[in-house]
Amino acid sequence: MKTSDRTKSIFGSGVLLMSATHAIIHVSNSIYPILLPLLQEEFNLTYSQLGLMVSIPTLFRVVASIPCGYLADRFTSKRIIALSFLIQIVSSVIVAWSSDPWTLVLSISLLSLTFTMYHPASLSYTTKLVSESNRAKAVGLQTAGGPLGMALGPLSLSFLLPFGWRTAYLFWIIPVVPALFVIWRMKSQANDTVPNELNDRHDIARKVESPKKGLLASISAGLLIFLVYSSFRTSGLRFISSFMSLYLTDIRLLSVSEASLILGSVSLVGVFAAPLGGLFSDKWGYKRWLLTALSISILCIALAFLAPTTMLFVVIYFSYRFFTFSSNPAQVSIVSRLMPPSHQGLGYALSFLPGSIVGSIIPTIAGILADQMGLSVLFPIGIAIMGSALVLLKFVVKV
Repeated sequence: MKTSDRTKSIFGSGVLLMSATHAIIHVSNSIYPILLPLLQEEFNLTYSQLGLMVSIPTLFRVVASIPCGYLADRFTSKRIIALSFLIQIVSSVIVAWSSDPWTLVLSISLLSLTFTMYHPASLSYTTKLVSESNRAKAVGLQTAGGPLGMALGPLSLSFLLPFGWRTAYLFWIIPVVPALFVIWRMKSQANDTVPNELNDRHDIARKVESPKKGLLASISAGLLIFLVYSSFRTSGLRFISSFMSLYLTDIRLLSVSEASLILGSVSLVGVFAAPLGGLFSDKWGYKRWLLTALSISILCIALAFLAPTTMLFVVIYFSYRFFTFSSNPAQVSIVSRLMPPSHQGLGYALSFLPGSIVGSIIPTIAGILADQMGLSVLFPIGIAIMGSALVLLKFVVKV
């Protein structure tokens, strides 16, 4: 296959379809965090209780992560993605019918399961469409759909609030149905690309060294170290993001509609940041770009926290999110390099596992700290933890 053909395949229907479905899977999951101020008022909840309501759905992801990764390798990606969309329809209806906080939490937990099922299958499908030399660019295009969905959820909520927040979940069932039909008609599995360029030497080496690695043997020390780094990075991100909607309404004194509009608009940055991050990762190297993006994002969030006005906070926060989104293709590509081709789905599931584990703990801790010390204390804690992740990435992670 010629290089031009390989580059062209990055923009093929398979990658674009995964990007579109990625947007749809993120829409419903992105609405819940924006609802926290409304849920606090509707159910008379403390920050600690809200933190628990955020933690429980993420705990479901922890339990489901490894099985979902195994299923992505065991069955075709098409079946797993289709199943995740079916569950999304059912859980969205249950969310709309929820009348108490714990029924809502359980239905949101079921909805979060679709997030866990979808990602390993979609990433496995995407990375098998291209060679390693183009992998980060393809992942960047696929990833771009996520921020688009993360933007559409809050933006739609800001317009649908006059009809009640539950209407947003029912509204987003509409595009899921045709998407499910398209998914069922796509190719059952992407064909493995035969590497034939110098940049694909890592893929060749993996196949020569251990063509029949077992499930546990495929988990290398390098991957485990990377997952430790990832858990620190995600912990810092979660301290900052878990109560961002409440920070905007309680500290920056914005309305829920204004906060939804800002957070939705900020997510749109990722539509451009993710593909650019993929391009930079392939050009300069996965680890080098990851170090650069993480360093700048830490600086930006520190400056945002110190911003004297809400307008300046929003501007700097946009920059922070840009570099956060742009680092994702490098993260995924490193995991792909550290796992053998036959266990890519498991590798991606493992890469999400640290985020799910800390995501099930951090919001509860953050809620307790916010009750005792105020929401603003979460920023310096998150920044310090992200700084620790940067040190681990620089001196410990080997790619």
